[in-house]
Amino acid sequence: MKHILQVLKFEYLNAIKNKAFIITTVILMLLILATAFVPAIIMDMQQSDSEETPGEMNIIGIVDNAYDDSDLVTKTFEKYYPYSVVQVTKESMDDVKSKVNRSEYTFAVVLNHPLSFTYVTKNNSLMSEESQMITAAVQSVYRAVNFEKFGVDYDRTSAILDAPVMFDTVTTGTDQTKNYFSTYVLVMILYMAIVMYGQMVSQSVVTEKNTRAMEMLITCAKPAHLMFGKVLGSGLAGLTQLVLIIGTALVSVRTISAKSLPEGLAEMLTMPAATVIYAFIFFLTAYFIYAFLLGALSSLASRSEDLNTLTTPVMMIFVVAFMIVMMSMTNDINNIAMIVCSYIPFTAPIAIFARIALSDVSFYEIIISIVIQLISIYLLGMLAAAIYKIGVLMYGKPPKFNEIFKLLKEQHKTNKALKSKE
Repeated sequence: MKHILQVLKFEYLNAIKNKAFIITTVILMLLILATAFVPAIIMDMQQSDSEETPGEMNIIGIVDNAYDDSDLVTKTFEKYYPYSVVQVTKESMDDVKSKVNRSEYTFAVVLNHPLSFTYVTKNNSLMSEESQMITAAVQSVYRAVNFEKFGVDYDRTSAILDAPVMFDTVTTGTDQTKNYFSTYVLVMILYMAIVMYGQMVSQSVVTEKNTRAMEMLITCAKPAHLMFGKVLGSGLAGLTQLVLIIGTALVSVRTISAKSLPEGLAEMLTMPAATVIYAFIFFLTAYFIYAFLLGALSSLASRSEDLNTLTTPVMMIFVVAFMIVMMSMTNDINNIAMIVCSYIPFTAPIAIFARIALSDVSFYEIIISIVIQLISIYLLGMLAAAIYKIGVLMYGKPPKFNEIFKLLKEQHKTNKALKSKE
């Protein structure tokens, strides 16, 4: 344990003192803090704009080619656009287009027939719902005219037809709509963190091998001590960085952004404490699973260029897990693929976390998944130490996977023979 702690301390201090590590952490924290002020700045700008032009009103042009009662058309459209000026005219289509183009009209509606209209606008936004609002207004005019025709009181009838429905939602389980955004953000952070810190371990191992420092280290400590100490040290450095970044995000959302954001959006950005705790737990399990594998495989590489060849198959598993989670988040989060992935060591951390955040997962399922991951971490740690021992003095072309297993078998036989002699 003493040797592991020494290696851990060395790796941790080496990582947090690294200039790139410090600069990246500070920049990300500053970006988060700066972003927190954006909603307040936007709201201030909008408020100042409204104060500068208090008398400016939107003008909507209505060309009535369907009815004779322009007052009824005006009255109905004003109900749907209470903060705009509605002008009913008999202008030609060319005149209307010209006025819309010159911004004299915000937009125009040409009533061709009682239930047919042409929407004239200068800029048609993808997210615009204007046509739906106009459709409702046109239908309302049609009803009013026909009610009047048949002697029905329109105001009373419309009060019945348009009576608002009040409702509340009671969620007995996890509120998926509320937690979706925060879960999406945390899954993305998990994915990027595992990739980044796993590569940190890989790069550290290859650098030591290239500088021959590994050969000296192996004489001072056992391969298992070196591997566990290196992975633990880099993981602790990564966890320190994540705590600082996520902590800054949580504080900024709860203090700075919460005051200026709309209530619904503020709720979406607020991450439940349990979700954040699970995020840290599964970050650690995922990190150790992949760090041990990547660290072991990296010890077989003699050059940095060989890293991709050795580590790509492992990283592809993680990418597949990430893609399954992303697709499941927009559909059924508890589909068969997600349930199976919750118990496979390489996919479990990210799959079970998404299920916990967006649905109700039984406590025994969480415990089983965590136990499987912990057992896998221990076994992978032992395997990584054995591969590390082989890779320390191996130079040249990286061995293939079947050759690695042969070397592990030979090493096991040698260790068994040495123990029997003792």
